Amino acid sequence: MRDVQRAHLNDPDEDWIDIAYSFLVCPHGYVFEGRGLGRKNGANGNPSLNQLHYAVCAMVGTSGITSPTAAMLDGLVDAIEYCRASGGAGGEVRGHKDGYATTCPGDELYGWVRAGAPRPGVGEQPSPQPSGEGAGAYTVQPGDTLSGLAGRFETSVTQFVTLNGIADPDRIQVGQQLQVPAPPFPGRDHFVLGAHSPYAKRLQTWLQAGGWGPPYRVGPSEDMEALDLQKVAALQQHYVGDLGPADGLTGPLTWLYAFQAAHGLRSR
Repeated sequence: MRDVQRAHLNDPDEDWIDIAYSFLVCPHGYVFEGRGLGRKNGANGNPSLNQLHYAVCAMVGTSGITSPTAAMLDGLVDAIEYCRASGGAGGEVRGHKDGYATTCPGDELYGWVRAGAPRPGVGEQPSPQPSGEGAGAYTVQPGDTLSGLAGRFETSVTQFVTLNGIADPDRIQVGQQLQVPAPPFPGRDHFVLGAHSPYAKRLQTWLQAGGWGPPYRVGPSEDMEALDLQKVAALQQHYVGDLGPADGLTGPLTWLYAFQAAHGLRSR
């Protein structure tokens, strides 16, 4: 982020006074404020585009980090929704190349823009069926039934059948590997300090089952408190190579890892 800022401040042709973008999103999904809301940006290539549009930068390039992570896409949607809710932005989302002669934002991100800039795991399918990828693999044990596993993994028999291509739901075999669909990530707002929602209780239940952080005195609730953030940070610290800084903030990867660890789908 600081490198981008330094590059913009030292551009002799543009003579910018600060970062040209309205917002920037890093691979961990954090949204950084550049020029922010209600200010003309300098990143879109010409004065009319800069005046009429916000510019949200995904921090990927042609080398190093070249593909957007799921967390980054989630952060981009957060930034877009913020521009709409508080900055008067309309419903249109366009790639840089739509208004200016450039290869930006690259084929992968541009395909995501053309698909409507969906939040990962949400709105990508017209039906509630899983996309074809599971949260992890489970080996069928003696006595397992499909309905019993669906209850254990907080999903439906239909999802298991669809995801695994099982022709006869009554004939799962001991030793068979089943892919387990993960619950869709509902958004970061449900997990900030003071938030109240059933998703908060679901996350807390997973954290308790995984044994992360200090124990609860009473148990999971629908309110996010400081103890919950400590437990999230403990999980993040354990998987720090994958989840980035242990800041206690729940994004889509932290949500997924909490689910996997609580249900024995991820080793500790």
